[in-house]
Amino acid sequence: MSTLSQVWSQVEDLLADGVSLIPVRDKKEGDREAKTPYNLWKQYQSKIITKDELWREMEGRNTTAIAIICGKISGYLEVIDVDVKYKEGVAGTLFTLMEKGFPELFAKLRIHKTPSGGYHLLYRVANPPSAFPGNVKLAGRYATEEELALRPKSKTYNFLETRGEAGYILCPPSMGYGVHADNEIPLISWDDRCNLINICRSLNELIEVKSTVKASKKEFDYYSENPFDDFNNRGDIVELLNAYGWKNHISHSAKYLYFTRPDKDKGVSGSFHSEHRVFWAFTSSTDFDENKGYKPVDVLLKLQFAGDTKKLYRHLVDLGFGTVKPSIEQQVVKHQASAKKALPKNFSVEAHAEYIRVSEQLKEDHPYDVFIKYDVDEEKYTVSREALTYVSKMLGFRYFDGDLVKIDGFTIKHVDERYYQDEMKAYIHEEDADEYEHLCNIYENFIQKNGKFTIQRLAKLDESLVLTDDKDICFKFYQNGYLTITADDISFNDYDDFPYLIWEHKIQPRNYKKAEGGKFLEYLRLAVNDFEQASKVMGYLSHEYKDETTGFIIVLTEQCPDPKQGGGSGKNVFCNLLKLTTTYTSKPGAQAKFDEKFFQSWDRQKIFGISDVPKNFDFLFLKEPATGSFIWKKLFKDEVEVDVKDAPKFIVQTNYSYESSDGGLKRRIIPLEFTNFFTLAGGLDVHFGCHFPNGWTEDDYAGFDTFIANSIQKWMQGGNKLHAGELTDTGWLKQWEQTYGNATPFILEYWDEWVINGYVTNDAFKSNMESHFNENNIQKHFWPSSTKLNAAIIAYSEKNGMHFKKDVPKRIAHKLTKCRVFFKDGHETVQDEETLPF
Repeated sequence: MSTLSQVWSQVEDLLADGVSLIPVRDKKEGDREAKTPYNLWKQYQSKIITKDELWREMEGRNTTAIAIICGKISGYLEVIDVDVKYKEGVAGTLFTLMEKGFPELFAKLRIHKTPSGGYHLLYRVANPPSAFPGNVKLAGRYATEEELALRPKSKTYNFLETRGEAGYILCPPSMGYGVHADNEIPLISWDDRCNLINICRSLNELIEVKSTVKASKKEFDYYSENPFDDFNNRGDIVELLNAYGWKNHISHSAKYLYFTRPDKDKGVSGSFHSEHRVFWAFTSSTDFDENKGYKPVDVLLKLQFAGDTKKLYRHLVDLGFGTVKPSIEQQVVKHQASAKKALPKNFSVEAHAEYIRVSEQLKEDHPYDVFIKYDVDEEKYTVSREALTYVSKMLGFRYFDGDLVKIDGFTIKHVDERYYQDEMKAYIHEEDADEYEHLCNIYENFIQKNGKFTIQRLAKLDESLVLTDDKDICFKFYQNGYLTITADDISFNDYDDFPYLIWEHKIQPRNYKKAEGGKFLEYLRLAVNDFEQASKVMGYLSHEYKDETTGFIIVLTEQCPDPKQGGGSGKNVFCNLLKLTTTYTSKPGAQAKFDEKFFQSWDRQKIFGISDVPKNFDFLFLKEPATGSFIWKKLFKDEVEVDVKDAPKFIVQTNYSYESSDGGLKRRIIPLEFTNFFTLAGGLDVHFGCHFPNGWTEDDYAGFDTFIANSIQKWMQGGNKLHAGELTDTGWLKQWEQTYGNATPFILEYWDEWVINGYVTNDAFKSNMESHFNENNIQKHFWPSSTKLNAAIIAYSEKNGMHFKKDVPKRIAHKLTKCRVFFKDGHETVQDEETLPF
């Protein structure tokens, strides 16, 4: 061991450098360990010991060891203590970082080497803060398991510390201490001092990591590595910090990266440990808490998103961070493709490929998108009303006059609610059986609550696209094409590039071809009295156009004078065959109630038939519906007003006739008389050997279609007008009898007598009437009025070429008497009885 004299020159050099020295033990003394100071050292924290005093103390205590008191007393001396026994290799790492980061500064440091292999880095601070720092722990580590077993209370070990105010260090020439860098103790700036200290802090393994971002349970279930952890593991912290003004130009190690804060040009304001992936700010002059560690995701949260973790999460997903579990990817791929939303960018390459496949499959299965949407955030399905309406529209469903219709290609058809609901359900496609059942249940629940409202909100049918007849043109549709009929031309066209819509029921289930003759024409020539009139009537009924001027009522009657002997003449066949060219429905006349329920059985057919009407049928009820609008009360639906253009044309079948007393009604009724040919023949099936039209050949249908087209053209050529033809004698008689009721038997009983005499007195007329009605047991209140009797006589007279006048004065037996007179043209004057030659 060296003597005091041998080491004294080195002690004097230290004193000359202005440091405060104290003696310390160089060996153990009792319970006091070597290197410990004597109790006199505290006084030298405030004054520097003199050379003589130090010699006496050291000599008197027999020690050659000294220590330097740090802090203000030694010229604001601070020492960094590098204790390698607690961190192997730390000195080499620290020196390398300091030398590369601050080579000029590091070169000026005075460095002592300790007996244990550690180092003391000495420097003075030129512009220290008023409160010079004391001893500070800079870097440490957690105890190993072996260390904890030996010293359970020692949880951590520090390997970098400072010695500052009130601190001391042993120094050479004491007890094996040596000089590693023999420089004068340099005077450095406070910033340089902080840079050295911060480099030391960057080696700390006891960092308090300040993390505010934690994955939720949902995210743990969703990810095998959540976006926060993924960014912590591989996010580019350098790029991030640079973007916000932090400069890393003094980074010289792959493991330790150093940054200068935004408002400075140099210095160590923070560091990033690339292995631990922790950023550490060494200053309070930034957004970060001083001496706290931040994971990369927390740095990003603070710098870019002001603490908004939801925005942070979306940002990381958009950047592709996070590894989604394969099972979750499968679910989300399907949901995102269904919603036509892009996959999150953090999905795997395989998931993106599957997304493309599923999207293409969905487009094939759901060409108009899906209407049951999945909300990824809410994790549930809901029916989108807008999407449902759009899909319904694209599938052809429309709302039309309170009803559902469906467009299929260029055809339209009426459908019911069940059909719509089933079609929309059939649009739901899903490979997974459980998922499919779930979707169907969602749809069924929605439609149960909102079905009627949904239907009412469907797009309305654009009627301008529907090809319909107008006054001057008529269309007839067949499977192979359609006829266009005008007064001047009949042409046939196929459906290539057909630009319109047509009602499906208007397309006859057969091909059209032009032909003449056939069973129908033969039937019609035999069945009706006036073939030409029948042709015009057929044309009128087959032309699906109606306005106020074409509101005729077609009445099919029979020539047979006795209604009880009628029937079987072919009237019903005539009506039913209308279904081969237009729409037709009928109801029994005997069941007709003349109120708002009259049209309940009608469902927009173009022809409404009333069959087998009784003798007392109220034709006046049809007068207004025939030429104007009417109120339609369909079963279980609200009343609607049917415009004349949508109203049906009327055809009435009767074995009787019709009243013609109302002038307006008389102008509207167009009678068509049927012969008794088929009645006598036993029916059409007997004569033709088949039922109509079941027994028809292709040529029979062709002849019928050609006849209909020609008939429509005749109707148009006639100016869209029909005129009642002359009834046969028997037909007229039936019509006269029905019009005037029980007045007609009385007239027929006395007609010949009146005509032969040329007159009948009013008294005799009255007597004849009383006698007739009494003999026939007709009660007086059922007797016809004088007005009705006179009208019936006038009508019968005109039919028989006679004239009739009432209340004509005539002298009979020298007495002037009023009479009803009958005469032919040119014989209006009737002589008095007295002037007759007999």
